[in-house]
Amino acid sequence: MNGDVTPNPERARELYWRQLIHLKTDSVYMRLYRDNRARWVTRLGILKAVASSGGIGLWVIWKEYAFVWATIIAASQVADALKEEFPFIRQHRAASEHMLFLDRLLIDTESEWQSVFTGRYTDDEVLNRWHKLRMLQHEAERKNFPAGVPPRNEALQEMAEREAANYLRAMYHTDAQP
Repeated sequence: MNGDVTPNPERARELYWRQLIHLKTDSVYMRLYRDNRARWVTRLGILKAVASSGGIGLWVIWKEYAFVWATIIAASQVADALKEEFPFIRQHRAASEHMLFLDRLLIDTESEWQSVFTGRYTDDEVLNRWHKLRMLQHEAERKNFPAGVPPRNEALQEMAEREAANYLRAMYHTDAQP
């Protein structure tokens, strides 16, 4: 056989399907990650509000400790001014943007999957679409996480994989393993 490999007519479709699974899992993961970061953003907001309001209120009651209350209020103001520099706030914003992009991309990909699945496209066309999909995901990561995607949280990853598999099973009546 001269070392020739027999082509697999399903390979292109399988690659596209696996990318769709990966995309859905990443979309769910980004939502979970964004929600996790949002809890930290909320905690910081509550801490700033309590410190600022509490400091002012306590200053009125115990004027002899004015320096302490002024320091608390000043620290709250500094935290507010620097809030954009806190890593979890930057990560929250990046995850929000990335999740929205992935969700839009997923809508388009699922629509396109119908044509891939039914054989409307040739193998070369499917492979070109698969390549384009991978490049769009890559470019979105670079844009939204210019310093690199944060390390995966294993618990969130497992939840994302389960949710994505359940979604794909419900939508496409097939087992989907990311």
